[in-house]
Amino acid sequence: MARAKRLLPTGCSFHLTLRCNSRQFLIAKALRRDVLLAVLKKAKQKFAVKVYGLCLMANHLHLLIRPTNAKKLPRLMHWFAWYSAMALNRLSGRCGHFWEARYFSTPIHPKDHRRELNTLRTIHANPKAAGVRKGFYDPYSNYGHYSRLQADGISEWSPAFLKLSETLDGCAKRYERFCQRYRHKSKGAPCSTPWNPQLNLTASLRLISITPRSAALTSS
Repeated sequence: MARAKRLLPTGCSFHLTLRCNSRQFLIAKALRRDVLLAVLKKAKQKFAVKVYGLCLMANHLHLLIRPTNAKKLPRLMHWFAWYSAMALNRLSGRCGHFWEARYFSTPIHPKDHRRELNTLRTIHANPKAAGVRKGFYDPYSNYGHYSRLQADGISEWSPAFLKLSETLDGCAKRYERFCQRYRHKSKGAPCSTPWNPQLNLTASLRLISITPRSAALTSS
């Protein structure tokens, strides 16, 4: 089955998620994350791109970026995945695929400030949602760039963030309060009824219009 074509609208920022191969915890160690930050900084110098959001987790990473030319996003991500995989494999003495073959990307329209701000907050909430941190601050996310106005040599402030107030201090305080209102939503709710293999089989047979008796006759 052919891959779906990526949406690369001009002028948009993109929420990107890149996962380690088989979702292994390959970037849990601080040294490996430092390497990733160095590669990301090199990618920013090599390609015309603004980094708004950043969070490194144990088995995946999130980015909110805005390339000058959206059509070059695949090339940028291919280079980042290749270069970081080469460096991290060499560092850890491993070989083979480091990242999953395909990254996830979601475009965000430049005028959709609410969505951009919500996406930024979701990225920064990752360590807290995973139980790694009690609050939002994490040394491997750029939340401090927003709440504490700390320069990290990689990040730039999101346009949505800059619209929160007339001053940077005001923006930082309002964003911090905005993050404090965040409530993590689980990806899936537990099933309300217990698992019953017989009921599940009967339902499946009904869906394809075959009764259990006719199915038994067919298989005999």
